[in-house]
Amino acid sequence: MGLCCFGSSDRVEPGPPQSGRRRGSDDFHGVVDERSCTDIVFLAIFLAFLGGLGYGLYYAVERGDINRMVFGFDIDGDICGRPNRPHPNITTSGKDTTRQTFLDIESFNLNNLDPVIMGRCVNSCPTNRSPPILNRCLEIHATSTEATNWFLSSTGLAKFFNQFALDFQLCWREVVYLCLISLGLSLVLTVLFRFLAGAMIWLLLIALVLGSLGGTGYLWWLWHGMRGTSGENSMMAYAILMSIVSVLILLIVLAMRKRVELVAALFREAGKSVHAMPLLLIQPIWTLLALCILCAAWAYAALWIESAGYPTRTEAGTVFFRKDTFLQVIRWYNIFAALWISQLCLACQNLIIAGAVADWFFTRDKSRLGCPVARSVGYAVRYHLGSLAFGSLLIALMKLVRMLFNYLERKLRNANTTCFGLVTCLTCFCKCCLYCFEKFLQGLCSNAYIEIAIYGENFCWSAGRAFKMLSNNALRVIAINSVGDFILFLGKAGVVTAVVFIGIELIKDKPGVVYIWTPILIAAIFAYLIAHCFISVFEMCIDTVFICFCEDCEINNGQDQPYFMSRGLMEFVEKSKKALRARAGRDRARQQQPKGAYDNPVMDSVNDHGPWNTGVPPPPYEFHPTAPPLSSRR
Repeated sequence: MGLCCFGSSDRVEPGPPQSGRRRGSDDFHGVVDERSCTDIVFLAIFLAFLGGLGYGLYYAVERGDINRMVFGFDIDGDICGRPNRPHPNITTSGKDTTRQTFLDIESFNLNNLDPVIMGRCVNSCPTNRSPPILNRCLEIHATSTEATNWFLSSTGLAKFFNQFALDFQLCWREVVYLCLISLGLSLVLTVLFRFLAGAMIWLLLIALVLGSLGGTGYLWWLWHGMRGTSGENSMMAYAILMSIVSVLILLIVLAMRKRVELVAALFREAGKSVHAMPLLLIQPIWTLLALCILCAAWAYAALWIESAGYPTRTEAGTVFFRKDTFLQVIRWYNIFAALWISQLCLACQNLIIAGAVADWFFTRDKSRLGCPVARSVGYAVRYHLGSLAFGSLLIALMKLVRMLFNYLERKLRNANTTCFGLVTCLTCFCKCCLYCFEKFLQGLCSNAYIEIAIYGENFCWSAGRAFKMLSNNALRVIAINSVGDFILFLGKAGVVTAVVFIGIELIKDKPGVVYIWTPILIAAIFAYLIAHCFISVFEMCIDTVFICFCEDCEINNGQDQPYFMSRGLMEFVEKSKKALRARAGRDRARQQQPKGAYDNPVMDSVNDHGPWNTGVPPPPYEFHPTAPPLSSRR
């Protein structure tokens, strides 16, 4: 959820007044409105990258034919089921194979990832071939066919797979109903997180402590019963080890109790923000649609790239399409484009959610909130596409490095090396380091987007600001990452478990269904994906509320500069009692005034987030410079 750093105290200490509206301004009124385009260089790099991708695809389309990948081509390079033109330097090519729609493959291998196929176009698959699969006839030896048939018949897998398909066909409506139920349960889950997060967290921690103490007592009881036997020493070692673990768990829970209360408060505030802005819950739908379109476009482009090349005849007489250096580069270029654009889609979702939640947090009068989701979308598209491109570029580069490293690792494993064990250890260590660094980058970018949503600054400044906020509150971040993530995982598991039990009740009396868990398993998978989409939004809301809470403490002091946070969060701030007394005094004084005495744009209604609408309020008990002091109004 957050980014783990180093030490902090139980409470956040308010800092001196700082600039917040923009760097160098004198006050902070909330999310910055006066913005300018950030990281334009990286937006230009991204557009140039898309231009290079377009040229590369044009180069591949000019030298390729997607029908080669769809219908297959024979030993002369002619596409099956199509009229063909002769290839340069291939005298036997150019046959009309309109009626020969199937490719009878005799052998297949790769030449530097370029397919080399030994096969001919035929009217129908021969008897010793498999049924056509994607217009290909694959060779199946009689011995392997007999062995496969014997295995399927003796183990009953053939009947199982047939019944599997039949069960799903009978229960597809119930699967759709279960998906809708999981959608409703996910919505209910956000309500439970808001009102019952504290109880859930403490129940889990109490159960963990009691379980560890009970396990310790049980091991000591076993040791007492084994005294005088050969296993006495071993059981004593286990009991001592479990005792140490139980003591550590108890000490950690006692030390983290204040931070656990903060996690519960963040859950409540995130729940308030989600219920105030329900449009946040549909953001994953747009992201999912964008990713599906991206996957389809990437697959289509990959087919063109793989079909491109120059016809070349091998020594065995088979024609394959050799790719030049540029086409080989375009292959990796297309993969990197998919990584970069997919991360950009996820980054847009995070920035939109962060902008809306930050706008909600730093608005004192929630009735004047307007449409923060639309405003956040406008800010992201108009000003911060460059910063989003920068952050997504960093993660995409790290993912590409991991892919290349895995490719090299497979090459090394296939090679006969004398120091295989050393190579394996080094590769495992490097993979672990790359994975950890990628997770660090993802956390850093996610929190940088929150700072961009608040201040509208560039990516580097925002990442440094987010790192500073999290470094100063690292123990709270650890509590959020550990306890909060575990609660969110339990939420996903709870939705899936409920869907499974409801599915059993729906399908158990369905006539004709043999394997009841077949549709239930499919419904459970979809239920997990739906719950994950909702909880990913809730998780980003929690991170945004936490960063806004830290920023509020950094900028304001709660007295002459009132906090934006609610009373529930103010309890976790140093000297919060003074701030609460000052706020209570202002609230009481306002309630004593005649109704409508201070209705003006500067004031806002008395609510959970304070009575001031500006970042520079008048002194306590005086509501506005134009209003007379309270002493003259009594």
